[in-house]
Amino acid sequence: MKNLVIIFFFSLFFLSCTEKKKVFDSFDYSYGGTFSEVYSMKFTQSDTVYLRYHWIGRNIDDTISQPKENVNYYGILNSEERIELYDYIEKINLFKYKSEYFENYSDGSSYGMNIQKNSKSKTIFLHSHQAPKEIDSISHWIGSMKRNLKLKKIQKNVNFESTKGVLPPPPPPPPIIKK
Repeated sequence: MKNLVIIFFFSLFFLSCTEKKKVFDSFDYSYGGTFSEVYSMKFTQSDTVYLRYHWIGRNIDDTISQPKENVNYYGILNSEERIELYDYIEKINLFKYKSEYFENYSDGSSYGMNIQKNSKSKTIFLHSHQAPKEIDSISHWIGSMKRNLKLKKIQKNVNFESTKGVLPPPPPPPPIIKK
């Protein structure tokens, strides 16, 4: 009987140590609202989320607002948020969607997502009222989750693949004046 109990506990221990299925290697999201804010978020395999505000409409001429533009931050997802994110990404399967959903209108919001898994990469850009509801739902979830993050400033440089199309291109260099 004693041996049976020992075998049971060892079996239970090894079963609990099995590797969990990896939902993504890398996932990041960028959002651009015409009059609100432009930001990017990178989600990791852990509970850490990196965030960078590229532009915040409310702090024009406001030097005391937090968070600041062009500063990197990190936040921690609680376990419920982390499970919800993984469930969204696993159920939606971003690899099956087109790379672009675009309608030619001026204002409004746009967002991009980039997912990398098993050496495959997919970037999706959306600026359309006809976006697939599954992709739109994860975008809305990320926006509401972001509001609850407690942010801490960091010096780490973070690369966001999803900014392409969401951020405006850099201005051209100034003209060279010959004397």
